[in-house]
Amino acid sequence: MTDALPGEPETRGTRTTTGWSRLILRWRRFRGAVNWRPLLLVGMAALVAGALLGRLAGSEPLPEAAQAIDASLMPLALDADSIWTSASVDRESVSEAFVLLRREEDPSLVLEYQEDWKQAYDAMLVQLAGLDMPTAARPVQRQFIAAVALSRDAVEVLGRAAEVDDPALRQDLLTEAGRLRERSEQLGQSARASLLDLDGQRADVSPLGPLTSFLEGRS
Repeated sequence: MTDALPGEPETRGTRTTTGWSRLILRWRRFRGAVNWRPLLLVGMAALVAGALLGRLAGSEPLPEAAQAIDASLMPLALDADSIWTSASVDRESVSEAFVLLRREEDPSLVLEYQEDWKQAYDAMLVQLAGLDMPTAARPVQRQFIAAVALSRDAVEVLGRAAEVDDPALRQDLLTEAGRLRERSEQLGQSARASLLDLDGQRADVSPLGPLTSFLEGRS
């Protein structure tokens, strides 16, 4: 539809066309006058803040994760540790067999119970990995799993030490078994420190302690 000629009355179509033209012109002037960069930055910041708040609102509270660890994870971790430290009705402790082999060169307990120890550790690893823990508790869960796996590795080396006849090689294997157990204990301590962090306390962060050297192991 064309615009009205000069001197002619303005038709309805002409008024509509002219009205749209004026709106477009005003929009172009407004767009040119406004500095859009700060508005875009503010909008992007609002989106990021909203996403972060949504994630925080949907996550489990840390004290609840600590409670879940105390209720479900810690009992299994203690049971796993007792395989090394305490005798049971069915088997001797790993530590007692370890001392007997090192001090008296008697491999009988290790040879008799090494398979039982490994099976007990394997069962504990399955139970620890099978726990359905809150997301915030899973790093602690993984630390305990790694600690138990190191103790099981120590039993493997201890079993090999009981089978060899060379005294020097046996001492080195016993030293390595002890080193693996030391790392297991240190990792368990780190897991407990992580639990304190979840519970609202602040545990220190430090390098893991030194292990027994092979020279010390032969002395």
